[in-house]
Formats: sequence, structure tokens, C-alpha cells
Amino acid sequence: MTASPWSGAVAGRRRKSTGRAMLQRVLDALLIGATATAVIAWLQRPIGRTRRLLRRTRVTPIAELTGDVLACVVGRVELDGDPILAPISGRVCVAYDNTVTTQDGPGLFTTTRVERRMVPFYVVDRTGRVRVLAPSAALCNPPASRSLNRHVERVIEPGMQIRIVGSVILDPAYALAAERGYRDGAVRATLTGSSKYPLLIDVA
Repeated sequence: MTASPWSGAVAGRRRKSTGRAMLQRVLDALLIGATATAVIAWLQRPIGRTRRLLRRTRVTPIAELTGDVLACVVGRVELDGDPILAPISGRVCVAYDNTVTTQDGPGLFTTTRVERRMVPFYVVDRTGRVRVLAPSAALCNPPASRSLNRHVERVIEPGMQIRIVGSVILDPAYALAAERGYRDGAVRATLTGSSKYPLLIDVA
């Protein structure tokens, strides 16, 4: 029997819908046990799975962002003020994520220390730029430093091409600036995190 010409399109929409639903479950899982240690411990183990989910999430061009939604953006990191230094690798960055884990048994790990920090920065794509503003983020990119698989440091550096998921807040002043002819270069939106939906960042 010949497949319907619409079957491929329907399957594609189902895969996208499934990807968004799985990402939502990841973020909801991060809410359970709302401590930073619990979040990092969860991310440390299925890090590959989290990265795969991020890559399956639909990317929204910055110029098309709308407020009060969860969105995925891909772009280049630009500074917004002074950077910070990652304490282990010494790299100049806008965010770092340090975790120390101990192995309690085969396949059993406990996170014993977590240190995360982030400063405001911009993400720029071909359609515009968005400001990223949150005290910290869950980093999923490959480690910049690793010690015996127990002390892991991840960093986000200026110029890095990243994929970021966060909650969108539109700047109400953007509409006024556009009306007055100052739209070019304006920052129209901010990506932020919350206790319910923390920022997730990976390399693009």
C-alpha cells in the first residue's frame, strides 16, 4: 500500500511535539527537589540525554521571540560588561559551573559540592540580539576541566556559539523605540531562568 503524501509531514510534526514535551519533562524534573545540588546531580548523570533533547528543540530566531514563553535560541556570546574568571581552568567567561562528585558504588554518585556563577551577556544571531540575565545556569557543554571524573568545570566563553533555553521577557520600551525610529540594534527581549525553568546552555 502506498504511503500517504502527508504521512512524512505528520511524522515530522509528531517528532517536534515529542521533543518539546520531553524537554518540558526535563525542566519539570529539575523543579523536583528545587535545590541547586539536586539540579546539578540530575544533570551530571544524564548529561548526554539532556544535550540530545536541547538539539531536538525548535530554535526561534531572536527577532521572532514573544513574551512569557519558553524558547530556544542559538547564537554567539557577546559581553555585557566585565567577564569573570573560572576558578579551576582560569578561563575568561560569562558563566561557569563547578561540581564535585563522589562515587558511592558502581553507578552510584553523590554531588558533594556545587559552585555556579553567571554575569549578564548577549546572544546574537543574524536577526538580532537577546540579553541573558540570571544568577546562574545549568551548563550542559563539554567540560573545560576535569579531575579524575570527580571535579568537573564547564564554562561559557565570549565568542562561543551556544544553544540556550530560557523564559522570554519582552522589553516594553522596545515597541516605543521602534515607533521613534530607533529599532536598529535595540535589545527587544531578555532570556532568564526561574526556580521552575532554569536556564539550560550547551554549545551549538
